[in-house]
Amino acid sequence: MSSSFHLWIVSGLFAYMAYLPCLHAEGSVEGRVIIETMKPATGPGYRVQTKNPIQSPDPQVAILYLEKDDGSYPKKVRADQVVHISQRGYQFRPSVTAVQTGSRVIFPNEDDEFHNVLSYSRTKRFDLGRFRKDENSPVLTFDKPGLVKIYCEIHKHMRNLLLVLDTPWFTLSDAQGHFVLNDVPAGNYWLKAFLPSERILQVRVSITDGKKSAVDLALAP
Repeated sequence: MSSSFHLWIVSGLFAYMAYLPCLHAEGSVEGRVIIETMKPATGPGYRVQTKNPIQSPDPQVAILYLEKDDGSYPKKVRADQVVHISQRGYQFRPSVTAVQTGSRVIFPNEDDEFHNVLSYSRTKRFDLGRFRKDENSPVLTFDKPGLVKIYCEIHKHMRNLLLVLDTPWFTLSDAQGHFVLNDVPAGNYWLKAFLPSERILQVRVSITDGKKSAVDLALAP
């Protein structure tokens, strides 16, 4: 058998091996959604005295996530993973974020005066009290799905919306509403968009291995 034939066989084998991952590649979904802004945190006449100027909040974004009809999801929370929601420039940063159930979160104070972190939400009620920049934030575990509205008792304009999800398939849009959600197993899902206004949009999507589905949630009911 000629050496050229052996070379042809070997080349074909490598090409086939390179193709194999594509046969089992997970799918993705991308698109856009209209960003509806947060409701006002305080009423007219609110004034706060701070040592330094209050900085602008981060651009508002949407949370995009996929839910299955049977509600069964793999857990992708690492034991060593801790999510940071900081207080910097007299704002929570990020102001909108999501975690999977079982996630641990800390709230470091990066400003030069006291902050207080609390929530009256049914999903997770807590009050961390007042703490300074040089004091450690307690670590909280969020083990129940739902929306947690987080405030600072001292600076009433500060807000964070933390969405706790059972599904591991979620992402944040950019400030223009564009999003890409990768590494999703093939199947049928509800794609949901949680907006800063707290409204939720949803649309049915089908994910195919190795392919990207396009969805426009801008006009979803």
